Amino acid sequence: MRRFLICLLGMVLALPVWAQNVDMSAIDAAARQARRTSVLFGSRDPQEVMRQKEEQRRREAYEEQLRQEKEARRKAEEKRRQALRPVNLFGNGIKIFAEVNGEIITSRDMQDRVNAFIATTQIPVNDETKEMVIEKVLQAAVDEKIKLQEAQKNGIEISEADMEDGMKNFAKANGVSVAKLKNMLKQAHVNEEVFKEQMKAELAFARLVQRKSVQAGTVSQSEVDEAITNITKDINMPKFMISEIVIPKKQAAHIGDLVGNLRQDPRFELYAMQFSQSPSARGGGHLGWVNKGQLAAPLEKALEKMKEGGISDPIPLGSDYYILRLEKRYRPEVDKAPVPDAATVRKMLESKKMEETATKYLRDLRNQAIIERRK
Repeated sequence: MRRFLICLLGMVLALPVWAQNVDMSAIDAAARQARRTSVLFGSRDPQEVMRQKEEQRRREAYEEQLRQEKEARRKAEEKRRQALRPVNLFGNGIKIFAEVNGEIITSRDMQDRVNAFIATTQIPVNDETKEMVIEKVLQAAVDEKIKLQEAQKNGIEISEADMEDGMKNFAKANGVSVAKLKNMLKQAHVNEEVFKEQMKAELAFARLVQRKSVQAGTVSQSEVDEAITNITKDINMPKFMISEIVIPKKQAAHIGDLVGNLRQDPRFELYAMQFSQSPSARGGGHLGWVNKGQLAAPLEKALEKMKEGGISDPIPLGSDYYILRLEKRYRPEVDKAPVPDAATVRKMLESKKMEETATKYLRDLRNQAIIERRK
C-alpha cells in the first residue's frame, strides 16, 4: 500500500501545468482606480485642501486670540490685586504734609488714609492713579481737620455711642458685620482710630449742615408748585441724562489715565465722588436730565457724538476739564416721561437744598482756613 501511494504521488507531480496569460495593463488600471477611490490613497480636490488649511489657520488664530485675551485679563486682574494691597507711598520717615489752622497732617496720617481709601473704595493705586489718589487723600485730610475744628467751635460733640452707630451703619451699607469690617481694616493696614476719626468728622459736619439747613428754612409749597410747572413744560424738550467729573486744569496732569480707568471700571459714580471738584461729586457726579441747549457748546458737541454709556475724552472748559458719561438720551417725539408727584418733587428739592448748603458751607470754611501745604 505504501508503494502504491508513492507511485500515485509521483504521477500527480508529473502532470503538466498550463500557465494563463495575464493582461498587466488591466491590473495597472485597476490599481489606479483603487487609489482614486481609496480613503487612504485617494487624491483630494486642491480647492478643498486650501479651504481646510484656511479653516485650520483661522481656528488656530482664534484660539491664539482667546489665549492672549485670557492672559491679558489675568495680568490685569493681578495688577489690580497688587494695586489693592496696602502700599507704602511715603517711606518710613515722618514729614509734615500740610498744616491746617495750626494742626499738622503728617506722612503717617497720609499713609493711613491712603490705605483706608483703597480698602473702602476698592479703587486701585497704581502708576495711573497714584498722584490723583494722593491729591484726593490730602484734600480729604485737610477737610477733615476743618470739619472737626468747626464742630468743636460750635459745640458739636460726637459720642462713643454715635461712633458705634456710625460703624454699624457703614458695615451694614457694605454688607458685612462690624467684626468683619474691623478685620478688613486690620488686613488693609488701616489704623482703626484713623478710620473712626474720619467718620467722626463726617458725622459732625452732617449735624452742622442740618443745623444750617434748618436756619435756611424748609421747602415751601410754592417752590414745589413752581418746580412741577417747570417740569411739565420741560417734558417736551430733548435732553441728555449725564454724569460728570470735573478736574481743575492745574490738577489734571494724569487726567488721561483717569479716563482710561473709567473706560475699564464701570464705577463712574465712585470715581466722581473721590476725584471730581464739582458740587455734583456728592451725588456721584450725577446731573440728571439736562435740556439740549443748556450746556456749554464744547460739552454739548461732545455729547452729540457719544453713544449711551460712553465716556468722553477730557473736554477743556474755562479753568477745568470735564469728563462726561452719557447715560441716556430723551427724544420727546418717541420717548414718554411721567411728571413726578408733589411728594417726590419736595424730597428732590430738600436734597438739593441740603447739598447746596453743605457745598457752600465747606467752601466758605476752606476760604477762611489758613492752609499750608508742604508736599
